[in-house]
Amino acid sequence: MSGSLTALQLNAGAGLLQNQGIGINANLISAISAYTNTPLISPFLSTLTVGGVGNILSANVSANLKTLAANTCASLSNSVPPAYSSLGNQMTAVILAEATVDICGTNVSKLTQAVNQAQAYTSQTSTFINSAVNSQTYLGNTFTTMNSMITGGITNVNLATVAFGTDLKNLGRLINLKNLGNFGSPLALVQQLYSITGTNPTLSVAFVANGISQDMVLNLTSPTASITDSIQHKMYLAMTKITGNDLTQVLTALNVTTVGIETMADLLNPLKLFPNSYQSLTAPTATGPVFIYVNSTGSVNTELTTQLPPYVVSSLV
Repeated sequence: MSGSLTALQLNAGAGLLQNQGIGINANLISAISAYTNTPLISPFLSTLTVGGVGNILSANVSANLKTLAANTCASLSNSVPPAYSSLGNQMTAVILAEATVDICGTNVSKLTQAVNQAQAYTSQTSTFINSAVNSQTYLGNTFTTMNSMITGGITNVNLATVAFGTDLKNLGRLINLKNLGNFGSPLALVQQLYSITGTNPTLSVAFVANGISQDMVLNLTSPTASITDSIQHKMYLAMTKITGNDLTQVLTALNVTTVGIETMADLLNPLKLFPNSYQSLTAPTATGPVFIYVNSTGSVNTELTTQLPPYVVSSLV
């Protein structure tokens, strides 16, 4: 074993084995001893031992005793069942021999290799087992279906992924992913535009003309601006009047190439924003995704009025 183990490994092994060396499990030895000392087995084994001295028992008789009751109840004579007769005659001897093989015949070097191989196997196998088990509940509270998990939740929004991707590409920089929770509100649209171009004089004039105070218009550039729904409604009405060259400037700034945008207010209309995929747009509900539009003309699904909070569908009723 020279060179197989370092001095540190030998010291560590000695400590783990309490300087007793590698041996068969003490519990196994104790169990075998208890069995061989039973009133039934002990005299039987003594007979075999004594009979073997000086050939008191013939070889034939000795062999027959070692397989006594093997076909009926092998444990009554420490015999090996017929199906395992190739392993030997006496069960305790077979068990002890196997135990010796399991510890590599007290060869520390071989035992270390066997343990490392077993550890590597269990580690690799456990990875697959744990993956299979965890996959049954993995991200269960995040994704609703396998489609959702594979697409990172995209299919929760739109099942027509190719068409939806085309629509998103055409929207350029319109959507601010950091402010996605307010997507579709006039304030979010204005703040996204202002973050790219700064204030827009044409838009500011339109807001003031629709009854929004100048102080409030100037405050729209702040990312923390808080605007009431009534003011946002006025902002929306003002956007319906942004057309022509003024609209072109807005679309160019946002890099929007979507066909069919006629007023700035259309940039708040999903029907206009997603012309290729709007029929597959869904809204999350307690019972799962529900289609927002029910036909090719863009009729809104009235079922949403009962499944979504009032503030979400207030514009639908």
